[in-house]
Amino acid sequence: MKSIIIMLMSCLVAVTVSAQGIIRRPAATKPKPTATKPKPTVRKPQSRGSSAVRPKPAHPKKADPINSLAEPLRSHLKKLMADMVLVEGGTYMMGDPNGDWDNEYCIEVPHKVTLSSFYICKYEVTEALWTAVMGSNPSKYPSGDNYPVEQVNWYDCQDFVEKLSELTGRHFRLPTEAEWEYAARGGKRSRGYRYSGSYALDEIGWHVGNAHYYKREVGTKKPNELGLYDMTGNVCEWCQDKLDTEYYHHSPSINPQGPDRSTYKDNRCFRGGSFCDEEKYDELKVYTRNTGMPPEEKYGHLGLRLAMSVN
Repeated sequence: MKSIIIMLMSCLVAVTVSAQGIIRRPAATKPKPTATKPKPTVRKPQSRGSSAVRPKPAHPKKADPINSLAEPLRSHLKKLMADMVLVEGGTYMMGDPNGDWDNEYCIEVPHKVTLSSFYICKYEVTEALWTAVMGSNPSKYPSGDNYPVEQVNWYDCQDFVEKLSELTGRHFRLPTEAEWEYAARGGKRSRGYRYSGSYALDEIGWHVGNAHYYKREVGTKKPNELGLYDMTGNVCEWCQDKLDTEYYHHSPSINPQGPDRSTYKDNRCFRGGSFCDEEKYDELKVYTRNTGMPPEEKYGHLGLRLAMSVN
């Protein structure tokens, strides 16, 4: 019996030692993920179609100062703005096409002039417009709202365009002599007429033969190629320039502004002829110059037409 017990104990010890000798492998662990930088987002280029164009923010439209004016001045100035005609710049032969360069007394020698674009009014300044802006009608022969104003000197015209510019926020002025002739000839649309818009004087102008020494309503004759009325006849029109009879012999070819001094006194140019001029003389032709007029003098056949700078 004792031997059986000893045998069993030996077997138990062997099993225990055998169990303790077993090498256990460590449990498998999952590898930790490696930290990576996020990839930058690449935006695909948008197509250039209309859907891809972002609209520009709308800028508030600048208020037109004319809208803040009281009637009837506001209506007169709105009409004036509608009547301003854009004259596209270009190059033309200014002066008498038959002018003689060898004749020292010829004040209309032909010469090439290049002008930038500008605006000019399709009508002469009327009694109504002058009165609305200046508060009174200076005309020697007041005849009605739609008749050209006259009896204004060159200085009066400067006061008028200055006030008009303040009221409208635009740059109104008298045309230069070169601008006036270019517009009278029809600009780039010129057909080379002797008068402004025709070879037939009665079609386009009021002169002594049909006006009988009286001014007439503006815009009642045929316009020239640019749609301008009364560039020939009705009333003469002041220009910005001083008058030098030799100026055409040495004047700049690009945007001439007139001479620094006048031949006679301080005379200023005027153009176009009037209801006092006869057809048999040259005063009504588009290229005709004269000896000008002192800037302080005023006459019942002398008025103005407005020009305006593009910028």
